[in-house]
Amino acid sequence: MQPLHRLIRAETKVLDADKGLVEAVVSTEDVDRHGDIIRQKGWSLDSFLKHPVLLSSHSYHSLQDQIGEWQSMEVKGKKLIGVARYYIGDGNAEADWGWVLAKNGRAAYSVGFLPDMSKAKPIVEEGKESSGPWGPLEYIGQELLEVSHVTVPAN
Repeated sequence: MQPLHRLIRAETKVLDADKGLVEAVVSTEDVDRHGDIIRQKGWSLDSFLKHPVLLSSHSYHSLQDQIGEWQSMEVKGKKLIGVARYYIGDGNAEADWGWVLAKNGRAAYSVGFLPDMSKAKPIVEEGKESSGPWGPLEYIGQELLEVSHVTVPAN
């Protein structure tokens, strides 16, 4: 199964400019542009926390696609919030540019995840028929794989 990606223009707060630390909301329960909802209490973070990568645009192809790491990630109410450390000043231009965007409040993040489809439910608008198992969906259980800094958010 291919991982799904859901994007969000993040609420960010610089924690330490010298170390490249930023706190960001990376997922919420708002309806995204695909019509889907991710229930935050459904996140499984165990595997992610063993290798908490901050990628550039969901790219898994090059070592330089890893532009940082998440030092923490947790569900707080109806938000998934993390603290990222960008690898600034270490020879990765993509990490440096990502940091410029993040510290200026211009970052957007996307969660890459595997949904537990046995827990997903179709979202049916009043007066309409269900569009079936391909959306829009309410995700109630999902494994976080990675969180990427992206250019175009959907949530």
